[in-house]
Amino acid sequence: MIIAVFVLSALVVLMIIYLIRMRFAVQNLAKQLMDLSGENTNQLLRNSGGQKMLVPLVNSINEELKELRENTLKAEQMNREIRESLTEISHDLRTPLTAAGGYTSLLRKAELTDEEKIRYINVIEERFETTKNLVDQLFYYARMESGALTLAEEEVDVRRVLTDVLAMYYGDFEKKHFDMNVDIEDRAMPVMGDRDAFTRVFSNIVSNGLSHGEGDFGLSLKTVPTAGVCRLVFSNLASNVTEKDAERLFDRYFTKDHVRSSSNTGLGLAIAKNLTERMHGSCSAYKDGDKLVIMVEYPLI
Repeated sequence: MIIAVFVLSALVVLMIIYLIRMRFAVQNLAKQLMDLSGENTNQLLRNSGGQKMLVPLVNSINEELKELRENTLKAEQMNREIRESLTEISHDLRTPLTAAGGYTSLLRKAELTDEEKIRYINVIEERFETTKNLVDQLFYYARMESGALTLAEEEVDVRRVLTDVLAMYYGDFEKKHFDMNVDIEDRAMPVMGDRDAFTRVFSNIVSNGLSHGEGDFGLSLKTVPTAGVCRLVFSNLASNVTEKDAERLFDRYFTKDHVRSSSNTGLGLAIAKNLTERMHGSCSAYKDGDKLVIMVEYPLI
């Protein structure tokens, strides 16, 4: 009986010691958490009490801390990109509006000839059209990023859409004296997707070539039977674009000065790539000598 009481007492003492150690270990973890919450650090919790029962809890909390920090870094990076983009976009919108305002002031001068007035009015209309296009790209991109943009899933003839887009830009090519070398396979190329989205993809790529290219615009549309795709290859002279620029051309907020202009927010190609991938295609860019090449592929039906 005495032995039983002694053993029981010893167990009680050990249990009390264990609980005290456990209490101190939990208090230590709580203090570490409080300290970490007020610091911008990569430090994790330490199970300094050596309690094995707390190991799963400590590991779980540390995993949550790692994920929280990764999400925080991503959010900070996104905020930086958004701030930089808003600064550039503000500049892009201000530039054509300021120019339009300047020419509007010139029109008030009584000594202007009719020819000068017509020229100034044309410039003003051009600047406001530029602003309209910039705003349109911004709103479209915002809808796309927020998930508010829904794409149709229908059979579309890529060849027909592409020829319509080229016809739409024919006057712009003539105005810039750009030669257009077009090689389009003479057959229907049915793919699944949204007709308006295809139009925007091709328009954005062609517009980019007109805005930033130096001429010698080339376009080919061919089927690749072995891969089961139709392949569009857009190319134009762009000696001021490096291979590194080409790799970043579709980044959301890539705004390197020499590959953009006051008529382009830098979002056009990002939109083209996003829409293409949403329609099960691929979009890439690379340099071929002095030429910038953009290749787009869609799976054929």
